[in-house]
Amino acid sequence: MARRAASLTASRPAPARPARAGQPRGGKGRLLRAAAVTLPTPGIPAAAVLAFLFIDSVQGWMLGALGLGLVPVFLWLFSFALVVRYRREWVPRFWRAWVGTGMATAVSLGILSMFHASSGVMYDASLGGYWGRYLGGSPAILGALKLLALVAVTPLILYPRWAGPAYQRLGQRMARGGGAVLSRTASKTGATLKGWLEEPSASQNGTEAVAVAKGPSEESWSPADEPAKAAAQADDSPGDLEKDTGKSKGRKAGGWRLPPMDILGQAEDNPVPEAILQEMAQKIEATLTEHRVDVSVNDIRTGPRVIRFGLVPGWVKNRGKGAEPVAETSRVKVQSILVREKDLALSLKTPYLRLEAPVPGEALVGLEMPSPHPRTVMLRSVIEGRAFEKTASKGGLPIALGEDTGGEPVVADLASLPHLLIAGATGSGKSVCINTIVASLLMKQPPDRVRMLMVDPKRVELTPFNGIPHLVSPVIVETDEVLVVLKGLQDEMLRRYKLMEEIGARNLEGYNRKASEPMPFLVVIIDELADLMMAAAYEAESGLVRLAQLGRATGIHLILATQRPSVNVVTGLLKANVPGRVAFAVASQVDSRVILDTAGAEKLLGKGDMMLLTSGSPKPMRVQGTFVDDREIDKMVEFWQTQKGPIPPKINLHEESAAEEAEEESGDDLMEQARELAEQLPDVSASVLQRRLHVGFQRAVELRRRLEDEGVVAAAPHP
Repeated sequence: MARRAASLTASRPAPARPARAGQPRGGKGRLLRAAAVTLPTPGIPAAAVLAFLFIDSVQGWMLGALGLGLVPVFLWLFSFALVVRYRREWVPRFWRAWVGTGMATAVSLGILSMFHASSGVMYDASLGGYWGRYLGGSPAILGALKLLALVAVTPLILYPRWAGPAYQRLGQRMARGGGAVLSRTASKTGATLKGWLEEPSASQNGTEAVAVAKGPSEESWSPADEPAKAAAQADDSPGDLEKDTGKSKGRKAGGWRLPPMDILGQAEDNPVPEAILQEMAQKIEATLTEHRVDVSVNDIRTGPRVIRFGLVPGWVKNRGKGAEPVAETSRVKVQSILVREKDLALSLKTPYLRLEAPVPGEALVGLEMPSPHPRTVMLRSVIEGRAFEKTASKGGLPIALGEDTGGEPVVADLASLPHLLIAGATGSGKSVCINTIVASLLMKQPPDRVRMLMVDPKRVELTPFNGIPHLVSPVIVETDEVLVVLKGLQDEMLRRYKLMEEIGARNLEGYNRKASEPMPFLVVIIDELADLMMAAAYEAESGLVRLAQLGRATGIHLILATQRPSVNVVTGLLKANVPGRVAFAVASQVDSRVILDTAGAEKLLGKGDMMLLTSGSPKPMRVQGTFVDDREIDKMVEFWQTQKGPIPPKINLHEESAAEEAEEESGDDLMEQARELAEQLPDVSASVLQRRLHVGFQRAVELRRRLEDEGVVAAAPHP
């Protein structure tokens, strides 16, 4: 019996011991532990000190090699040796302290190497010795540059998560500052050459230098050719461009000037300490190990508000029929990890936990939880990213949506989406997302390239944009007028198709390349779809579906938003033609399935936390939405309102046909026909009048109202 128990004990795998708090994981931890074992004990530095004191040759060699740097170098080595001897686990736990102090010791050697003694061995070797001359030395400018490079590299080694983005933003800021200096220098040089030589070529060269030195935020766009664009830029005063921080300084010949980036706020860094991340990872491993689920956390990504831990399932030994284990092993089942969601939430002390298995494109099980140090994603940080600039350079309509769970910018091209549905509960960030989309277009697109039509039944969300030249008409707030505009949009779409047919183009991009007068994109934004569907469900759905089906080729794109994602509002036919979906926090899993056709939106955190689904992604992607405040919107609107430019192409969505005008003149006959129809159908609607009497929808609504006033039909109930 004892022998059998011993065999069972020997065959049972030992439980995985969680790593110590703060220790680096993976290959880095093993490398540091190996270094700690092989490095010298305190006896070796002590022997070196004794040799320095009593052996002249050793003393001369050390002074020549290190100079006065002997003191910091021996202090660092002796301290490290003591820790290796008595507290070896402190080496990997506080590796940043050791690396940082080692870098400081090297910098001190470089500084000492810039000075020389009056006589002796340190007269030739400098106070930092021969070794210090490699780190600093003379000339002093070269030595200072070496030390600055060493100081700059240190944060990248110790804190790569925040140092890399911080250096990138610093480089962009320096590049913008250098561009302004280059612009001023080139302008002054061109003026000087013009005064000296009095030749046209000198002023032309100066103009070209200013055009090259301008940043992307100061470029003007015009459908005119390049010579006209160069002439327009020649009239710009560099001094006015430098002082322009959000207000237009007047009309620029030949085109529009885009808003400067200075009107947008900068983002603030709030990195999560590495020790907290490692502690969370150990809790995850320990919790699953207690339930006999072997996993390892091999990937940690910190986003603005969410941290994603990548779990790699471990291996288990398969058992045969007897007590002895079989040699084969198999992976831990993913389902055994998913069923421990509540146990993990209890261990991590958070109710907001989401498991994704597997992560698209990776052999990981993703575990997402709220970050203890959340930060706000500002619009400027996404617009200045490479993804946004790349999409804009290809001629698309980039919109800044936010950052993913790894902190990478998420940018979508509205021209290729081609339509977007935004849904979520009240206060989840839906209106801020719409403002962000509009702000993204206003920052990079002039009015002669993008026109907008906005519908805001709530009268407070989009009405601040009234007055910008991008708007086809003032923001529409009446539901009855929306139905008329939808009919006008369909007529505009058919008109564009006829123009493309005449010129032999398949889409708007091809038409603009061939036509002398390019057509702009037309973005239709409806803030509350539910109000429109409640007023006239059939007319609204048929009009929107028609635009969604055929509008892409003509450059018409829809952005629909609602806070009530039910099947009556977001119908199946509408969803089939709007592939781009954004789901903010919703109340139930049913609402999430209506928007995304899958669960997940009910576990979002709110305040911009959203799920993004496009036609190119197999699964919804979690994104923290960008934030733009009211002051930034006001500056942007003021910039466009005070700027004067060429008149944008006119788009008339309220124009009635000649047949409708003729029918209005014979209003008595139509009214008589409407009365006869109302006698046959007491509950006759405006759409029935439109089909039976062959009139426009606006005329049918007027006839219906006159019938209500006369008491022929009952008044329609208001929602």
